[in-house]
Amino acid sequence: MANETVNATVNGLEMLEPYLDSATINFLESVDPLQISLGVLVGSVVLATIALVMLKLITRQVAKRTKMEVDDKLLQTAQQPVFRLIIIGGLYLAVLNLGLESALFDVILKFILTLAYLTVILFVVDVLNVLVNFGLKDLARKTHSDLDDEIIPIFHKAAVIVTWAFGLILILGAWGVDVAPFLAGLGIAGLAVSFALQTTLSNIIAGVALIMDKTFRVGDKVKLESGELGTIHEISLRSTRLRTYDNEVVIIPNDNLARSRIKNYTQPDLKLRVVVPFTVEYGTKPEKVVKLIEKTISKEMEGILDDPQVSVIFSEMADFSLNFQARFWVETYTNAFSKKLEANELIYNTLNKNKIGIPFPTRTIYMKED
Repeated sequence: MANETVNATVNGLEMLEPYLDSATINFLESVDPLQISLGVLVGSVVLATIALVMLKLITRQVAKRTKMEVDDKLLQTAQQPVFRLIIIGGLYLAVLNLGLESALFDVILKFILTLAYLTVILFVVDVLNVLVNFGLKDLARKTHSDLDDEIIPIFHKAAVIVTWAFGLILILGAWGVDVAPFLAGLGIAGLAVSFALQTTLSNIIAGVALIMDKTFRVGDKVKLESGELGTIHEISLRSTRLRTYDNEVVIIPNDNLARSRIKNYTQPDLKLRVVVPFTVEYGTKPEKVVKLIEKTISKEMEGILDDPQVSVIFSEMADFSLNFQARFWVETYTNAFSKKLEANELIYNTLNKNKIGIPFPTRTIYMKED
């Protein structure tokens, strides 16, 4: 492959004959190839310097006209790679122009080509870093979800690994290494790893689904289908941690969460309805109980919402009691439990004060006399 490239370069002047006059062709043929190579190398340095200065000027103009930082950083990132690639290209052409046929010459060309590939790989990695640090992370901070702050670094690392993998394949190809068996081995290894990590991968995919669906956020109060109640303490791609009100941490695999029903008390907003059940004895007028408890809660309880209004409903005629429910709203779910306790005590004292009996289970036994 290298010999073919050298032969093509040696005959390069013949390819340029349609575009150059005979005097120019004769002049180039009379010049020492070493001098031409030095001229190409010096010209590449001059061209690279001009390109670098132009990129710096463009970067300054863009920085003045735009408020976004990501485009400025991208232009700054491109400056040195463009400068180096032009010089590396000039060095490659300069060495190629010498037309030397030796193993050392072939190694030098491959080494220069490797430098070019490494420059491109590092440039792509720097572009990914800029997009993540000054683009996606800034966008993630503006969203209401904390989950994308975690998924962005995961995909960032994956993109960097893929970039280096493709770059390594290109470099190995430049050195004449057959990469087909290498790719086949990677495919088989990837298949084996996917089977071995099937559970882990399913949890990761479920974690991504939870992130995209915005099922919950850190700090949300949730109740799981299995009955656990608490606040979301931490979310990772493999599992989610729930802190209960007994200060216990429950670790749930994301795959289980993705397939279960979850009650989120913080969505669509923090407002929550509190329901306080209570009972009175038979013989009590239901309308009297409804008006009395509604008036008492509205007048004496603070920290509850006026809209929706407090309501009391007569819900059931049970075996030994008349069942009611007092309903009112609080501004945030964090106040719900304390207000429910306060309402329980208030309802109990109000019923006693107004001589309304509170029933308890009773059983009447009739004795048959002989």
